[in-house]
Amino acid sequence: MIVLYLILIPAVFALLIFFCRKSLLIRSLLLLAGFCHLAGMVYLLACPSSMPECLKNWLVTDVYSGLIAAICSVLFCAVSVYIFFWLPAAQKFETAYSTMREHIFCSVLCLFLSTMSLVAFAGNFGLLWVAVEATTLASAPLIAYHRSPSAIEAMWKYLVICSVGIGLALFGTFMLGVSMRFSGSHAEGLGFLMIADLKNTLDPQWFKAAFLFCLAGYGLKMGLAPFHVWMPDAYGESCGPVAALLSGALVNCSFLGIIRVMNVAPDKLLPFCREYLIGLGVISLAVAACFIIKQTDFRRMLAYSSVEHMGILAILWGLGCDDAAVLHVMGHSACKMLLFLTAGNILLAWGTAKSSEISGMFSCLPVTGFIWCVSILLICGAPPSPLFLTELLLIRSAGPVLGGIVLLLLFVIFCGMTSTALKMCMGKVEHAPVAAAAEKAERLILIPALLAILPVLAGIYCIIQF
Repeated sequence: MIVLYLILIPAVFALLIFFCRKSLLIRSLLLLAGFCHLAGMVYLLACPSSMPECLKNWLVTDVYSGLIAAICSVLFCAVSVYIFFWLPAAQKFETAYSTMREHIFCSVLCLFLSTMSLVAFAGNFGLLWVAVEATTLASAPLIAYHRSPSAIEAMWKYLVICSVGIGLALFGTFMLGVSMRFSGSHAEGLGFLMIADLKNTLDPQWFKAAFLFCLAGYGLKMGLAPFHVWMPDAYGESCGPVAALLSGALVNCSFLGIIRVMNVAPDKLLPFCREYLIGLGVISLAVAACFIIKQTDFRRMLAYSSVEHMGILAILWGLGCDDAAVLHVMGHSACKMLLFLTAGNILLAWGTAKSSEISGMFSCLPVTGFIWCVSILLICGAPPSPLFLTELLLIRSAGPVLGGIVLLLLFVIFCGMTSTALKMCMGKVEHAPVAAAAEKAERLILIPALLAILPVLAGIYCIIQF
């Protein structure tokens, strides 16, 4: 029953927060929700238990559900700590437009965690589709935390485009059910375990169609090119904590949908599925390289970095490097959370996301500038980042042609991101940040600075073990 606890406890806190009006109590309840969820997750991993018979067709606990749920829980807990100190400063200094009411913002955040937990533990393709759609509905209002015209436009763009993608995934789910009917199977339902037992009896043509629609649908929500068009606007307009959850947790939930479909693919169709994953992965890397090299908005640059890493993830899974893909999921989530929280601090201090208007960060915000550069190096795979090892394994497994293409694109992305970061950190301060906001941002950076220890230590350990 611990799984039901992990799904429902954030929803209970969402209801409690919604009826609160005191700022300190709201932020404290959000923090408590994060720690309660994390405690339940630790208990589940330490004391795994079998699912009750009545829930076996609906919920599942396996290595993938544990991984995705644990990442969501850790990231939400870290973000809730950051929000506890960031929210008063954001409401004080980010005054160009009105912001979402605090009790609504925090309650929707808890609801978002609840829907992501449901995605992680869903054991049925129908329930998985419902849960992924629920994450879209729960996360869309968060994008418009700053009620500017561009933020509201980004929210609607995200909502409409991702809903189209989820519609494609629904059509693919229907086709998956049809592939069971044409196989002559009399099994009822769309449970993962049941279909996996019958996978080699599925009709191959119907399954191919089901896979392509599910790949397009979940790949759109994941941010694979050319289905990534919502991502730069959504990440570019979201506040730092929301962007951290979207990039570090939500995309993993969408990738889980693709994993679930791949796991029930007939053995003879696995090469077909892997080829499409690798193809979309290379396209994603190429698109990210083209847009990062000339990007002038540092938050949109981070969005295209997510497109890049979703491409790497797709290639790794397509090549059959499952362990490396799991490590990449964890490393990317940790590094991207660190980056977006730091980017939120920079936005708080300068009030703009235009990298051309930010310079001399080493002079006026030295700690923030240092963490920003370290974060950029980590996400680009510079040692001791855990992403260094996963990208190395990818290139070794890809062969000379594909490996050479990937290496070239990664080099272009590295040059583009480090060039932007260094221009922001070095030189003279041409547009000075607001003094009070800069002081607050420099204190807030201590939370991302502590979080930076995790990927560094993990990377050192993985490189030593390798």
